[in-house]
Amino acid sequence: MNLSRRSLLLGCGATLLVGAPGESYGPLGLEIYSLRRELAKDIPGTLALVRKFGFEEVEVPGFYGLTARGFREQLDKAHLRCTAMVAQYDQLSKDMNGVVDDARVLGATYVIFPWIPHENQFTEADCRRGAADMNRWGQSVKQAGLLFCYHPHGYEFVPFHGGTLFDLLAAQTDPATVHFQIDVFWVAWPGQDPVELMRRYPDRFLLMHLKDIRKGTKLGNLSGHAPEEVSVAVGTGMLDFPAILREGKRIGIKGYYIEDEAREAITNIPLSLKYLESLGMSTT
Repeated sequence: MNLSRRSLLLGCGATLLVGAPGESYGPLGLEIYSLRRELAKDIPGTLALVRKFGFEEVEVPGFYGLTARGFREQLDKAHLRCTAMVAQYDQLSKDMNGVVDDARVLGATYVIFPWIPHENQFTEADCRRGAADMNRWGQSVKQAGLLFCYHPHGYEFVPFHGGTLFDLLAAQTDPATVHFQIDVFWVAWPGQDPVELMRRYPDRFLLMHLKDIRKGTKLGNLSGHAPEEVSVAVGTGMLDFPAILREGKRIGIKGYYIEDEAREAITNIPLSLKYLESLGMSTT
């Protein structure tokens, strides 16, 4: 595994704050998929809670039964601003105009593509097909005045010719139109080091998902899936967030989003926010 010993051993506490004073990051938003269960039951109440937590910016994964216009109205009522919108493969393939229209209605700057369809293990053919699709979509999104980002989920790190299929994906996509969103959980989960990945591709990552992995978890999983219970509040797990944030700042990450996939996300989010604020991050 490429994850350093330092990354594995550092958790919450004073040790993590080394190098943090004087740093400044942000803006810090929330990927509201974290509260998907709550949103399914009560959109206005959940968005009001997101604002109460202190967030102003959100990433929107879907509209929970509403139209883009209806969801924008709910965001406005909660005094929240959508900066990134997730679009799935079928939407991008069949209705690019609709994707662009929805992003504009929401006020999003970024269109996020999260998953390349594939069977079982991700293959070279899957990777090349996905790259060709993203080159087309990225160009269309750019022409609309927006930015296109691909969000890896870990399966892309299958070994390939001395590197991984992620390296092939990066090589086969146009850096002028296809950018990446690094989710540090989904980079570490398959055994990679988020800091090293950003160093290797300093011009490709625009956005970051901040998510921690429970201490003692075995890494090296290439499935693209993980049990909900291994997602923990940021700063309580095994990832070295001071180092991650410093590298993110160095390469010019434009936006950060907390994402929590645990069932107790509603409890974890304030803890993650407090920890990240101690490292110099801010929601404003």
